[in-house]
Amino acid sequence: MFTRKGDRGDTDSGKNNRISKGSLEVEVEGLVDESSTVIGLAIVKSPWDDIMADLCRCQDLVFNMGEHILIEGRGRVVSPDDVKWVEERTTTYRDEVGKILLFVEPGGSEEAVILHLARVTVRNMERHIVALSAEKNLDPVIMQFANRLSSLLFMMALVANRRLGKDERIWELRRASG
Repeated sequence: MFTRKGDRGDTDSGKNNRISKGSLEVEVEGLVDESSTVIGLAIVKSPWDDIMADLCRCQDLVFNMGEHILIEGRGRVVSPDDVKWVEERTTTYRDEVGKILLFVEPGGSEEAVILHLARVTVRNMERHIVALSAEKNLDPVIMQFANRLSSLLFMMALVANRRLGKDERIWELRRASG
């Protein structure tokens, strides 16, 4: 389907006006879409019902966040309750993993690497949301949600490797010899 409306490099803003496809707001919306897509990949690759269900909810919340940004809270939004849910699920997965070594190199299993890919995609989205917040007044819960979501995806990646019996690759800071 095509409308030809965007042929000059602008698009509908969601607020009944046209904005440049090169704007930071459109960049953020693209990263919302990208994050949702990578989370979708993680959903179809997850063999675990609990992770799959949580990822489905995360995907819905990412779309809600996009609408929250685009039409400034006049539609679906992310809420403090959504942030709390992400924190609770992160804690549940952290409890399953046990001691966390912070410098984990993505690897081990395909399932874990896809969750790490979702995590870094969400982090990129978050950085752009922070930049957009300097131009546009955003509800602070948007940044809280994006920040917490990447932590949840990190924990899910560690759980995936643990459930599959795969060791994590730990990056160690080594002094340069010389």
